[in-house]
Amino acid sequence: MKRLVILLSLLLCLSLTAFANEAGGHHEVPVVYKWINFGILAAGLLFLAIRMGGPFFAGRAKEITLALDAAGRVKAEAEAQVADISRRIANLDGELEALKADARKEMEKERERSRRETDELQAKMQATAEQEIASAVKHAEFDLRRFAAQLALQLAEEKIRTRMNVQVQAGLVGGFVAGLNEQARPEQRG
Repeated sequence: MKRLVILLSLLLCLSLTAFANEAGGHHEVPVVYKWINFGILAAGLLFLAIRMGGPFFAGRAKEITLALDAAGRVKAEAEAQVADISRRIANLDGELEALKADARKEMEKERERSRRETDELQAKMQATAEQEIASAVKHAEFDLRRFAAQLALQLAEEKIRTRMNVQVQAGLVGGFVAGLNEQARPEQRG
């Protein structure tokens, strides 16, 4: 790098000397010197451009290449995502139909389960109602028999009261006493 700076300084000095001679007006510099001066200046600029511009442009080209590669990868990923989304969209109708079919099947299963449960509940309720009715009938029959027995006793009591007079009472008491005497006699014998 130091050599480059020295070389450029030397070229610059030679160029300036040539221009100073031309500006002084003492004598006309031949055209050959002007072309030599231009050649030196052009060679220096070309050398600087190649020496410093080459690595700069090579680095820049490398950066651009890397950026293009990264952009290519991003583009490929984006295209893959677009293809995946397109595939999903294309399959969306089929997936929706499958979901609808599954939902219909589940609804039918639930309807059938609900119908079975309703039938079982109805059968249980009917059995319970029949048991309650049978129990109520038995209870009613028992109450009716008890009522009939009470009514028969009341009627018999009323009949007995209406037929009972002093003579009948005396006959009943006499018959009772006679029955007791007969029971007592076998005991006395023994």
